[in-house]
Amino acid sequence: MKKIITKVAVAAILAFGVNPLYAGAGHDHGHSHSQEKISEAKAKEIAIRAVKNYTLNGKLDKSWENVPIDTIKKQTYQSAPEWAVTFKNQKESNMERQKLYVFVNQYGEMTGANFTGQ
Repeated sequence: MKKIITKVAVAAILAFGVNPLYAGAGHDHGHSHSQEKISEAKAKEIAIRAVKNYTLNGKLDKSWENVPIDTIKKQTYQSAPEWAVTFKNQKESNMERQKLYVFVNQYGEMTGANFTGQ
């Protein structure tokens, strides 16, 4: 009889103790799944970090490492707003590769980088 009572008690504890861990529809857990749009300052920070990573990974020459931002503007690409951050490296001898464009979407994800601006 004691074993049956113990098993029932353990089953009840498991059934009622674990149940609150399952969240159904309409649950509220205190944070939103919607993404926040970033500011110009945050877009600059992301672009600078991207250029540093490119230099560390050897995708860009080391002369790009501390190049300051030349311009930043908000533009629309494929009907979505994004930040276009431009770096100009005066030390680059190839004129076609003096300007690097880094694109950051409105949610802070880098969407690309190139020397053409397109």
